[in-house]
Amino acid sequence: MRRHPLSFRSRYVIVALAMKDYYKVLEVEKDATAAAIKAAFRKLAKENHPDHHPGDKKAEARFKEASEAYGVVGDAGAKEEYDRLRFGSHGTYGFKEKPVNPEIYVAQMLEKLYEAGHDDIRGYLLNDIKKLREEIETVRKIIKEKLGYDAWKPQIVMDHAPDAFASWISEDMEVRRSKIIHVALFNLLRQNAADSKRDHDVERLKRRLEHAWEEGRVAGYRDALELYYVRNK
Repeated sequence: MRRHPLSFRSRYVIVALAMKDYYKVLEVEKDATAAAIKAAFRKLAKENHPDHHPGDKKAEARFKEASEAYGVVGDAGAKEEYDRLRFGSHGTYGFKEKPVNPEIYVAQMLEKLYEAGHDDIRGYLLNDIKKLREEIETVRKIIKEKLGYDAWKPQIVMDHAPDAFASWISEDMEVRRSKIIHVALFNLLRQNAADSKRDHDVERLKRRLEHAWEEGRVAGYRDALELYYVRNK
């Protein structure tokens, strides 16, 4: 079994110059207690959970944004660094000399995030065989409707994956995703993979990391279903 590729420990320096105001996202004050922050997140997550708003993209976006925010300010170490860098004084962080090619670090991180996203979904489904079989039956129906016969079609399965995720991705999974992606982002900013003072550059790098994670999730969904789809056909 591969180890989790990233750590959540607060020893990572968080470069928050271009980060969102996560307290505003969660509708709490900066000095809110951990319990208050958690309660605010639970409230927003419940109000906007995809299960309660099927097909509502705005609610889904609010759910993900709240999960992202809680992934940072809901973690004591990450919150401390986030507060210090966003609201306190700071000098220059990261390496003084720019690496010859920061894309080397980015490529390595993208691969790790792809693997982490893959293992997250594949592991979830293989540990819940009932859910896995439900997904297989859903996919089987979709394939039959499209082709008129039953056959394993990876692309159709992957195309369906985002719709499947919207109905059962949990709060814990979204919070974990946020933590992993932000740790990756903060590490890469330390390596000068993007200019931390330019919001657009930071956001573009973050989107690349999120895309790698989502691609991994889709592949993990495909691989988990293929294992049992073929075996139990």
